[in-house]
Amino acid sequence: MSSEILDRYRPLFNPASVAVVGATDNAFKLGFHALTAVTTSGYEGEVYPVNPRAGERIQGLRAYRSISELPRGVDLFVYAIPEKQVVASVREAVEMGGKAGVIFAGGFRETGPEGKRLQEELIAIADAGGMKLIGPNCIGIVNMQARLNATFASPLVWFPQGDISLVSQSGGMGNSILNEIIDEQVGISKFVSIGNRANVEFADMVEYLSEDPDTGVICLFIEGLDDGAAFLEKARQASRRKPILVYTRGYTESSSRTALSHTGSVASSEAVYQGAFRQAGLLQVHSSSEMAAAAKAVSMGARLAGNGVFISTHSAGPVVAICDICERGGLRFPPLREKTARAISEFIPEHAVAANPLDMFAFAWTDTSLYLRATDLALAQDDIHCAVAVFVTGGGAGPSFPSRDYAAIGRKHGKPVFICLITPCALVQEIADAQQQGVVAWSSPEKTGKALVDLYRLSTSG
Repeated sequence: MSSEILDRYRPLFNPASVAVVGATDNAFKLGFHALTAVTTSGYEGEVYPVNPRAGERIQGLRAYRSISELPRGVDLFVYAIPEKQVVASVREAVEMGGKAGVIFAGGFRETGPEGKRLQEELIAIADAGGMKLIGPNCIGIVNMQARLNATFASPLVWFPQGDISLVSQSGGMGNSILNEIIDEQVGISKFVSIGNRANVEFADMVEYLSEDPDTGVICLFIEGLDDGAAFLEKARQASRRKPILVYTRGYTESSSRTALSHTGSVASSEAVYQGAFRQAGLLQVHSSSEMAAAAKAVSMGARLAGNGVFISTHSAGPVVAICDICERGGLRFPPLREKTARAISEFIPEHAVAANPLDMFAFAWTDTSLYLRATDLALAQDDIHCAVAVFVTGGGAGPSFPSRDYAAIGRKHGKPVFICLITPCALVQEIADAQQQGVVAWSSPEKTGKALVDLYRLSTSG
């Protein structure tokens, strides 16, 4: 089954050739940016620019005046043309053996009855020829492993390669989530702006990504589902193989109306979604930043074997926020056992109390070894399953957190250790350094608390 699903979508994600229909040298046209995205991504397959008004070359490549002039069997067609030309162009591509397409144009089912009829005609043509379509009304797809950028946004190739794959109904929200992921300093595998979902649905994508060897975490942004039952069945099967994070919007009157006019999607009630996603084993998040923070932790291999957390700090305020979020989410902070507390009290500052949470005041900011010694002792307790260190960074003007040694303590006990490194985004090198050592680091107490709760929810969802 695995190879069958991967083969089905090979022309879409790993095409041997790409035709850009509407390609041009005019930088003010979408076709210019679509061709640029393909040719600047490092893609090694054949690229064919198509434009009936073209000269001999477009952006240095041999130009073709029609799809019928192309070699037969081009895998992927990228359509940067007006909606009125799409149906005929897809029909021509199918006749030439095309197997996959990306359609940027809007003007289909989201616009009303005539647009719906047009989209149904499009689907009938594609289905008859075995062509898989992404869109209409989308920004395309990216496969980092294949160096494929079939969008009109060439900067998407700047993202680091990783194992997080994102499928978004909205191109704009997809970009928002991708930006949050890159801010978290982890990489992506695939991005799919699925748009109006002509004949490729969320159900198809979770099935494919669950089999994709380059995907470790599946992220979804959903405005509405046409066949919720089919999606939930595929998602339930996929969630047994890989973590699936889902973010939905469109519950209020105005947001639901916007979703309908944008991608033709009718949202359901929030309570219905929450219950259905929970039953399918999906983790529902509530913002782009929460999705990115949780996806990072999962991508980096963090797992919680229980709900016991040890937290240490030199500043109490952020810990108050983390504890509130964690305890409301089912995590707890077990008291230190007498032997552990006694050992910790021997080296912490005179006025500090050997407890969990552990506040070691500013002494621990200048002497970071206090974190290491306390964490080593606390993780020996069997009711403590992970540790979190809260450290306000000096941004290069003060001490740095000893991430390498902290990571080693986690490995020694076989338990994950995390850091809340409170730093502005302009000074995130310490976060990068921590993550190079294998320690998941977040830049705020709110992200830290929510991500820990999400990890715990994932650990108990099966």
